[in-house]
Amino acid sequence: MDAQTRRRAPEATRAEIIDMAIEVAADQGAMGLTMDAVVARLPFSKGALLHHFPSKLALLEGVIDHLAGQMTAQVLEEAARDPNPYGRNARAYLRATVNDPVTERDVSIGRAALVACAVEPGLIVRWRAAMRALAEDDPVDPAGKDDALMLRLIADGLWMSDLFGTHEVSPEQRKALLSLLTPGVLLAEAGA
Repeated sequence: MDAQTRRRAPEATRAEIIDMAIEVAADQGAMGLTMDAVVARLPFSKGALLHHFPSKLALLEGVIDHLAGQMTAQVLEEAARDPNPYGRNARAYLRATVNDPVTERDVSIGRAALVACAVEPGLIVRWRAAMRALAEDDPVDPAGKDDALMLRLIADGLWMSDLFGTHEVSPEQRKALLSLLTPGVLLAEAGA
């Protein structure tokens, strides 16, 4: 993409910068995520990077917003296949965590995001807002509110286990975990 095309497509340029920042974070960790490391992988100047992200904090905000957007889209896509509206997003949140094959790159990106949030607590607010929006968007059956929370906490625990390698969870075990939860109120099929 030449410079003139990038000027006409600022969102594409921002997306390319964020993709490279995520790649750097996956390869080098959050501490290795510097503006220079990102620009070294881009086909344009540091000035162009700074035009879109004037500071490392702005870049980290862009990365966290992008990752939260990806997670939101994945959960909503999964939720769209669920016919039962009560607890739909909680089930989808769990399925997105349990069903996805976890790659080493996914783990590296997750660790980098976690470190970035630890270094800059304001980033936690951005992630929290996105995840809470998923919970607010979920019609709640009062009898199943605690079940929805339980599913989200199981999903978060599995994600943390993946990041730290606390427990080795095979794809088969992920499926088994989901089937163990199936009889619960929130995982029951509509009308079952």
